[in-house]
Amino acid sequence: MFSSSTACRMASFFIGVAQVCFMPAPVGDCKNCCPRDDKIDIQYKLFTRINQNFFDIIEPGSPDALSRTRFNTTRPTVIYLFGFSDAATGPSTINLKNAFLAKGDYNFIAVDWSRLIVFPWYTSAVRNTRYMGQRLADFVEFLNSSGVPAGSLHVIGFSLGAEAAGFAGKNLNARGLRIGRITGLDPAYPGYSLDGKDNHLAKGDAIFVDVLHTNPGIFGFPQAIGDVDFYPNPGMWIQPGCWVDELLKNRQWSYFYGCSHNRAWRLYVESIKNPIGFPATLCRDWKSATASCRFEIDGYMGFGAQPPMTGKMYLSTNEKPPFAKEGP
Repeated sequence: MFSSSTACRMASFFIGVAQVCFMPAPVGDCKNCCPRDDKIDIQYKLFTRINQNFFDIIEPGSPDALSRTRFNTTRPTVIYLFGFSDAATGPSTINLKNAFLAKGDYNFIAVDWSRLIVFPWYTSAVRNTRYMGQRLADFVEFLNSSGVPAGSLHVIGFSLGAEAAGFAGKNLNARGLRIGRITGLDPAYPGYSLDGKDNHLAKGDAIFVDVLHTNPGIFGFPQAIGDVDFYPNPGMWIQPGCWVDELLKNRQWSYFYGCSHNRAWRLYVESIKNPIGFPATLCRDWKSATASCRFEIDGYMGFGAQPPMTGKMYLSTNEKPPFAKEGP
């Protein structure tokens, strides 16, 4: 393993609006990896309406860990895991945090695991999703023992974060606990097997698993894997507005990097503000050799998704914000 402090020091740079975290060596178990250190590799950063811009760190395992923060056991709790090479100061975390705290009085916990999924070490990042799943399961078990039932938690993961959330759910299931809801925002596809629900986020990892697919078959998982799976526009691998000419026309060129993949969290943020903005229709396949689907409102994508919704749902969006075709 590397012992050089330089090799194991993280830096960041921006591509458009995306903040990319970089290290000369990956973190993990490999010969040339930097050793894992949970104290710096994984931090649970709490934001509430009282401290919307300055986080408290929750130290799992300490009996009075929550009492030293502004966590309130009477509030709903959301846990968010961002994707590859991202940061807790990146746009997905900031926008989701701000949307939830504007919506209601939440405990919003951003899981800062940047070092485990740092650029350019994608293969190591994939391996670390299982490790993060184990540690997140420990954290949820800690919350459960502190008066916050696992079944009350909503865990949201983008890309690799969705896969880590799934592995946390599997770990907790083995311990006799279940997360209430996991939302997968375009769960990562490269590096994950299509076969076997043990190898990726899947139905059963929480009481309710809802999934958004915005870049299926490229960066995002193509198959339906949740209780309910939403395919905007309908299941296109490049979302409207993400073609180069459209990005230029709409002055959205800063979103060129991973535009369709990142569309998942952008749609979800908008759905928090407008829960009925994304009506969807239930259909086995949007177009088939025999008949196309007839659109009827069977539910809503994003924040408004609720059990017992099941199956594949399709919808259309605008090519630029606001993405919802329906008003508040």
